[in-house]
Amino acid sequence: MEIITHDIADNDLVLASRWTEIRAIREGKLKVADTLLEAAIDAGFSEAPFRQYRQALRDIPQTYSNPEDVVWPQKPSLPQASV
Repeated sequence: MEIITHDIADNDLVLASRWTEIRAIREGKLKVADTLLEAAIDAGFSEAPFRQYRQALRDIPQTYSNPEDVVWPQKPSLPQASV
């Protein structure tokens, strides 16, 4: 009979829960990024920084092995219209 300690199981549950939280935050950030990308396209601004931001968000689970190490990419902003 194999004995499983609660510490290991608890740590795995905490890790899985934290990744679920990270993915939920990322989904919200991706929705905002999609809106920014559409606004940039509509305004004729360069799409590159917005596409790079979206890709960096999508790459979070592959970039980090520990959810505690996640550093969110800097969200680009749309240039202000000149008056």
